Amino acid sequence: MNDSKGRRHMRPSVAERSIAVERRRFRNFLWLVALLSLTLLVLVQVVFQRGSASGSALIGRGADEVVLAATSAVFGAALGSALVGILLDEYQRRFSGRVSEYDQFLHNEGLIAVYESSQEPALLSAMEKAISDARAEVVGVGLGLSVLANRVLLLRVAERLSAEKSLRVRIHLGSPDNPGVMNRMREEEAWHRSNDLAYDATWPEFLPKEIRSTLERYAGQANHSRIEVTRIRSCPTIGVLKFDKRMFVFLYGAPDMRGGSQSVWMELDATERTGNLNSFILKYIEYFSAEADEVRRMGAEAP
Repeated sequence: MNDSKGRRHMRPSVAERSIAVERRRFRNFLWLVALLSLTLLVLVQVVFQRGSASGSALIGRGADEVVLAATSAVFGAALGSALVGILLDEYQRRFSGRVSEYDQFLHNEGLIAVYESSQEPALLSAMEKAISDARAEVVGVGLGLSVLANRVLLLRVAERLSAEKSLRVRIHLGSPDNPGVMNRMREEEAWHRSNDLAYDATWPEFLPKEIRSTLERYAGQANHSRIEVTRIRSCPTIGVLKFDKRMFVFLYGAPDMRGGSQSVWMELDATERTGNLNSFILKYIEYFSAEADEVRRMGAEAP
């Protein structure tokens, strides 16, 4: 249930209630230790002070001093430790609620990790792991998805196609006939030219063919029917790779940033459908998948 500020309120789970009970018991235990330590510390001080004032030692003058110092140290340490524990518990009581709310927010959004770019080894390792776990689908949406020019990833997908007979691979890429795709290419090319940098303007034609031919070659003839590489009519504004339960998402940057290789990537748990980010990306994939189906029904030539 959401309030007027849009905050999500969730009924605490059994585990959360159990932790709250244990925490309350521990806090009561700390208070008990503090009160007992304080009481015994005061009692010992009073007893020994009276004995000293009357001039009569309880055990012996030297022994009394040793006992007084030892008991003061023990009860003082116990009192100090209990007070520190109470202060720490109060700190956590005030701020752990906010931390839990933040953790719940990340959980609802399905955010698992953020990577600097497609060149980060940790991202490639996470993708390889997601590919090895995929059983139903591999879906890609983007202008060119140059990250798939990495042969290792395509080989892993091809191996998974051969091993998992229910797996389908659907890649939806921007078409060179789309004005938005062509405009992006011209902007990138102009920036590279102005900075005396090389630029491959053939990527709208080259990347779809490279992805399809590599997958078909290494997956084998028997698995070609489960490979679809379609050039869609619309211009994708977000790059996505979905491997069943995992999604890897990046935003296209300015013309001076190569798509994917210089974009920040997010890893999302596709099973979490309550968050705004996750539901948005899933709807995004659904739209372009439907458009790709329509393109194929119209008999558009495959790349």
